[in-house]
Amino acid sequence: MRTGRKKLTIPYLLPAVSLYLIFFVGPAIYGLWISFHEWSGFTDDMKFVGLKNYGKILVDPIYWQSFLNMMLILFVGGIFVFLIGFLFTALMSQGVAAKKAIRAIIFFPQIIAPIALAVVWNYLYRFDIGFFNSILTSIGVNPINWTGPNNIMMSAIISIIWYSAGFYAIILLAGVDKIPNTIFEAARVEGASTFKIFTNITLPLIWDVMSIAIILWGINAIRLFDFLFAFGGAEPPTRMWNTAMYQFILGFGQRTPIYQLGYSSAIAVTMVMVVLLFVVTGRKLFKREVYEL
Repeated sequence: MRTGRKKLTIPYLLPAVSLYLIFFVGPAIYGLWISFHEWSGFTDDMKFVGLKNYGKILVDPIYWQSFLNMMLILFVGGIFVFLIGFLFTALMSQGVAAKKAIRAIIFFPQIIAPIALAVVWNYLYRFDIGFFNSILTSIGVNPINWTGPNNIMMSAIISIIWYSAGFYAIILLAGVDKIPNTIFEAARVEGASTFKIFTNITLPLIWDVMSIAIILWGINAIRLFDFLFAFGGAEPPTRMWNTAMYQFILGFGQRTPIYQLGYSSAIAVTMVMVVLLFVVTGRKLFKREVYEL
């Protein structure tokens, strides 16, 4: 019986596995191979340099600045994204009216292209006629240069939090939906507060969903590129580059081509290592007993 199932399963899995190997695993291995070379991407010969590109990373100040920005998005942005997500989860689990409408509203930024969102937020941050400075001016406060060298990364993180929070709130709310309402009703009858219901009932019962959401956030935050690149304008300033932006710019440049494909691939490999470290650490930290309903 099992042999028959295997014979039936393999033909169904083979196309998907083949596509995954060809379009994901194959390019990943090739990218690792390129990272050991000095190559522009347009010549037949690649100069093997061993670990030279990785040694260059250790003394590259721009790389470490971009790495710091990546960590700011990952951890500072992640803290606020999930604080907002938990707030929505706590409120929605209390039987708020028009739950579907609220979900649609908080999910709305996810249906808009990140490039369009970046353009809109850049306009809102404008020093002269931007929305935020208009409010500050109306209450007698001096306008702020939101996209200046000292503030642009903070402004970008605020924007990222705004458009990301709804997506992860929806994931957490999907976990709440599987909890029977009778549990919440029994807790309210016993006089439990909203905070106790969330910490003692909701949070333990959505722990597995929360762990997946946090790991998903980590992967997306580390590889974030399109929104930041568009937010920085035609020439994104170095101070706001994250590792994904730096890797792309080294490989292809901005207005001026660079074509350092070998060094760019080495940086991409470090990003993969950070993702793997985050995922493995996250799975270890969030590993606990799963409650069955």
